[in-house]
Amino acid sequence: RRNSSGYKIRSKNKLKRGDNITELGAVLNERTKKLIDVQTHWCNVKSVDWDKKTMVATGLVDDLDFFDVNLGVGSIYKKPKIKTKCLIGIINNNIADAFLIECDEIEEIVFTSGESEFIIKEEGFIVKQGGESLKEVFNDLFEQKNKLNEEVQKIVVSIGVSPNVPALVQIATETDQIKDRLNTILIE
Repeated sequence: RRNSSGYKIRSKNKLKRGDNITELGAVLNERTKKLIDVQTHWCNVKSVDWDKKTMVATGLVDDLDFFDVNLGVGSIYKKPKIKTKCLIGIINNNIADAFLIECDEIEEIVFTSGESEFIIKEEGFIVKQGGESLKEVFNDLFEQKNKLNEEVQKIVVSIGVSPNVPALVQIATETDQIKDRLNTILIE
């Protein structure tokens, strides 16, 4: 037995008029969605889960929420500020593949390449390579330089001329000031 459209109808699975068109429409809709490579949406950041590197964003046009939006893909992650405007992308119309493209304001951004890491935060920078912090290396360097300065201050030259201790103390003070300036830029 066939319906008016010419499709076979099985007796145990009788179709109502219009079911074929509805089913065909659904199939065409899914195939059409897959033809669209990337969609973009302007949103506001609703919440951020920095540990999972995801966020919830609310569409500016339709007020719909996009959940589990990825904050990065691989080597760059951005932590947007809550309530900031952002642009998200969706691959193949699959909302599960949503990702942050850009945002107006960020709290933190992380760049990684192998064992190297560069982090920008509002309060300063973190630069690491192989688990070692650039700030720690600079601080160790300044400490060693200060130890050398202290030892030089103790020297009495054999001809009776001692080093210019006030000048060495001034150098140590200026070195500490430079170290303090560096530590306000490099926060870890």
